[in-house]
Amino acid sequence: MAVYLISGDEILIGLELSTLVDRLVGDADRSMMVDDFDCSEGNFTIAPVVDALTTMSLFMESKVVVLRHLQDLEGVFADTLVAAIDAVIFEVDFIITVTGRIPKAIADACKRVKAETIGAAVVSNQKDRIEWVEARLIEAGFLYSADASRLIATWFGGDQGRLAGLLATLTSTYGEGAKLSRSDIEVFLGEAGSVAPWDLTDAIDGADVKKALLMLHRMMNAGGSHPMQILALLANRYAQMMKIDGRGVRSGADAAAILGGKEFTARKVLEQYQRLGSAGVARANSLIASADLDLRGATDWEPELVMEVLIARLSRLAGAQPTGSRTRAYSR
Repeated sequence: MAVYLISGDEILIGLELSTLVDRLVGDADRSMMVDDFDCSEGNFTIAPVVDALTTMSLFMESKVVVLRHLQDLEGVFADTLVAAIDAVIFEVDFIITVTGRIPKAIADACKRVKAETIGAAVVSNQKDRIEWVEARLIEAGFLYSADASRLIATWFGGDQGRLAGLLATLTSTYGEGAKLSRSDIEVFLGEAGSVAPWDLTDAIDGADVKKALLMLHRMMNAGGSHPMQILALLANRYAQMMKIDGRGVRSGADAAAILGGKEFTARKVLEQYQRLGSAGVARANSLIASADLDLRGATDWEPELVMEVLIARLSRLAGAQPTGSRTRAYSR
């Protein structure tokens, strides 16, 4: 018996599950080999799962049993499932998916049978995103150029669940074993995916106006973020800089002690504060306050335009502030 535990983001779990089942089934008849159960269904009971795990297949040498949404399993069924896992003697591949907490008894049973754990969490770091995309391309049987995998990772951003559809399209178009170039992929990408908030703030901190505006549009369009939500994100970031203003903070640890949270995040806030200086931070907060009034009707500008102007001004402000300098005010 082999047990696989897939945990993480719901959409990415689906991608990992599909890939794993394809590998385990191979060319066999899926309808004869796979038993699929879902703990979240209203009429779910554990008996069919136990039967599938402990009964040898009449037609296949091995079988695959899938149990989805373990976090929704009722507590009264946990011990029964554990007993079934411990009792399996046939060739069974048992796949469990979970987005939440795993009951301790089941987690212990998985450890006893040396279950393979597969993480399906959203990858936020660009380098890790590229590696994740490349692993999925290899699993799908493709060769690829470096700029092809980089394009997919950058374009989809945090919407990694969209990769499954792209892989299916590429397979039907080019066939397994094809070598994919950037031009082979571009036509199938569709709308750019959403990005994480720090992709926007990093671009602003780096004074990259063009990239910051691109990140803004991806957050509003693909990510569905309302301008007021993005404004609140920015207001909070610059408010954090105000908290360490004049406090003699010199290290990420010092900043974390004041701001709370992770030292890495606090260090980034400190670094940007040091680049802007007190006057620059004050100017940034003034720009954000004005944008807040504009979004609430002080101007007849469209919300998207209000945010574009704000992002451009904050980015230029970041580029205009050598450490210790005073900020030149921008006119509205």
